[in-house]
Amino acid sequence: MIEHEMNEQFHSFTHEAMTTTFEVIVDGQEREYARQASAAVFREIERINNLLNKYDAGSDIGQVNLLKAGEMVRVSIETLECLEKAIWAYHVSGGLFDPTIGTGFQLLVVDRANFSVGWKSRTGILPVAAHGLEAHATKPQLNLGGIGKGFAIDKAAEILADWDVNKAVINGGTSTALALGKEWVMGVGGPWGEKVGLTSVKLKDQALSGSGTEVKGEHIINPKTGTSAKRHLAAWAVHPSAAVSDALSTAFMMMGTEQIKQLCQANPGTIAFVVQQNESVEKIGV
Repeated sequence: MIEHEMNEQFHSFTHEAMTTTFEVIVDGQEREYARQASAAVFREIERINNLLNKYDAGSDIGQVNLLKAGEMVRVSIETLECLEKAIWAYHVSGGLFDPTIGTGFQLLVVDRANFSVGWKSRTGILPVAAHGLEAHATKPQLNLGGIGKGFAIDKAAEILADWDVNKAVINGGTSTALALGKEWVMGVGGPWGEKVGLTSVKLKDQALSGSGTEVKGEHIINPKTGTSAKRHLAAWAVHPSAAVSDALSTAFMMMGTEQIKQLCQANPGTIAFVVQQNESVEKIGV
């Protein structure tokens, strides 16, 4: 995603986690110091993954997914923070960002005072079938794959700050990158952007996340219909938080242009790039 030309003052390190390759690019530090700082970043990413991994029954999210309605479990402050960002994205997107893919995210209970998370009963809740999905007899299941990598990047940035590494980029695969401390040039627009001359954006202390069909195909599911997201061919989101940009790029794939404009206007610092079905590229927000 980064397009900045590398030179001798840049040091790059990679690590496999969360089914992708994370990269840290450090500017203006000695290589050994940059390596040690990057190693600390990768340890933090692994720690966050151990909290949010739905496939691990012992993780925070794994424990939440084992709960019955009315039960609560204590979780870490990081898990609470990630879930709170997910809840915010759920509401501002009109439910199109949904970590339960339409099976009942509105039933989630987050009790920050007691560091606890659980599920409400479906009593009085609009049936899932009313949203175009077959009613689920089982309880909802959390999958934070649409926000977890971005959240891990945000926490990793805090580690770099602890190490006094002020100019860096943290990449989470090809989907999310956080630019820190200076202007970095990031690729945006994909093959469609090349046709219209929109191929990059300059970011400082901002994250860029992208979602689309060109890499994984139609893998994004609309939680309201249960079918693949087809409104846009691709979408990118810019926001100071990598977790938020990660979530919004997914939501933007399903939101109408006017809805995206309203979201960007209501949340300063949010920018969208969307590729329409006719392959035109539109920038929304300032």
